[in-house]
Amino acid sequence: MNSYHLEKKIISCIILIIFSNTAWSETLKTGSASTLSNLQGTKNNDVDLSQIGMIFKFEQQREVIIEKIRRTDEIITRASSLIARSQATGNSAAEGIAIKAQQKAQENKRQLELKKLQIDKNIAYVRNRMADRSGINSKIGGMVTQHSGRVRVISGKPPYEAIPMDDEHPGYFEEGDTIETYGNSRADVQFLDGRGSMTIGEYSRVKMEKKDPFTETLSLAKGEIHTAVDKAEVFESWLEKQAAMAIDDPNKLLADDFGKIRAKVKKYSKKFEVRTPNVAIAVRGTTFAVNVDDAGATTLELIEGEVAVSNLKTAVMTVLKTGEKITISADGIVHINPLTLPAKPWWEQ
Repeated sequence: MNSYHLEKKIISCIILIIFSNTAWSETLKTGSASTLSNLQGTKNNDVDLSQIGMIFKFEQQREVIIEKIRRTDEIITRASSLIARSQATGNSAAEGIAIKAQQKAQENKRQLELKKLQIDKNIAYVRNRMADRSGINSKIGGMVTQHSGRVRVISGKPPYEAIPMDDEHPGYFEEGDTIETYGNSRADVQFLDGRGSMTIGEYSRVKMEKKDPFTETLSLAKGEIHTAVDKAEVFESWLEKQAAMAIDDPNKLLADDFGKIRAKVKKYSKKFEVRTPNVAIAVRGTTFAVNVDDAGATTLELIEGEVAVSNLKTAVMTVLKTGEKITISADGIVHINPLTLPAKPWWEQ
């Protein structure tokens, strides 16, 4: 093999590695055709959008992970071939690059397989809850889908048990429960019927509540979160599409169930807000980060969309637009500035 062709293979291998660390982080735009089972037969002969939405979302995530694993296997195969050819030609420089590429890909695959295992557990857990015939007791508010470090869920019901997140405890939470993280810890969460996703940073305390039958509230007492919420109409369209795809498999979704889902989707009107000790944020379809510091000040960084921020100290509302940052001190003083994010913000690290 001449040096020109060898360099081309090395470059291709490196490009694939870079691709594995960047482009794969984007969500696939296509929906999951493999969806929920055991929808029929609940106690009240009804369907629960909160669980259905999360099942669809988890299976979409699973497809993304499977595709990443497939491409990682391609990298490993190409790197192995390049190592063998480099050894045969005595090109130690190319061999060293290929070995590093192979090791990186193998580590990526290990991490991806762990994520896939967690997603499989999430899907199995929600399906089991859906199969529970106990009616309202089978409903869940959201799930901790991935975590690192020390994370726990504190029940909002007596005796207020604190459940650590580990392989033995599924990371679901209900209304009134609190998610708490410690140093060098974080948690990824699916909530709001699968419409919202959130990353909780270290030293944070987040509580999920229901303000009224049509509004869910996330209360951030301290720490930081990064949240992305789909617009209601976008979520409606996506959810109906997933249900329509699932009906093609009679073992997974009955026609009667599809009709019930479609009827509920058409009436979907759930609102979402974030509250801190001194701020209320009305969220529609938005991507943003919120931080509550030790002094009690709230900072909101609006990455995409538009939100209405209510100062609970002065009862003054401010409409924030994409690319703006607002800080409201504990005593209600407001500062608004252009948003400047680092190349890699904390939620992407």
